[in-house]
Amino acid sequence: MGDVMGHGFQAAVAMSQYRSLLRTIAASGAGVDKILGEFDRQVAQLGLDRLATCLLAVMDPGAGTCTAASAGHLPPARVRRDSNVEVLWLPAGPPIGTGLGGYESLTVRMDPGTTLLLYTDGLVERRDTDIDTSVQALETLSLPADGPLDDMLDTILARLANGAYEDDVAILAARQRDAHD
Repeated sequence: MGDVMGHGFQAAVAMSQYRSLLRTIAASGAGVDKILGEFDRQVAQLGLDRLATCLLAVMDPGAGTCTAASAGHLPPARVRRDSNVEVLWLPAGPPIGTGLGGYESLTVRMDPGTTLLLYTDGLVERRDTDIDTSVQALETLSLPADGPLDDMLDTILARLANGAYEDDVAILAARQRDAHD
């Protein structure tokens, strides 16, 4: 999940370039922290003029884990089967394009039925509220954890924003399958 600084056509073009570059680097199979480091290095070396945040997460269904690293992006959230929502406060490295590197990964357990949520700041950022407070509001939500992911995403949108978005909103949900699925 990522977010390029700025709005409009130029930001969309930059995001497309960044996505293509990240896919190429990710094909190496390196760890998420190493992938972000190489991504940052190449963006800075190419002289692309827009910074971007990025949260890179890899779920391992066999091991029942998720490993994630952040380049200045908001932390993901984990929704357990009992509808308990937990924000996963990752060590946040610098945004992509700074050339500073220094990303750290975190691996967490993803029990069967657990859902990982990634989102952009447009979902939680409000002008009159500290961003950390807005992110923590995710933990107060009661979400339909066992139903379709679309229902969960609709509930998040309805409860957090009530249609009053100040920025683009993107949400991605991935659920750890049961062993028999």
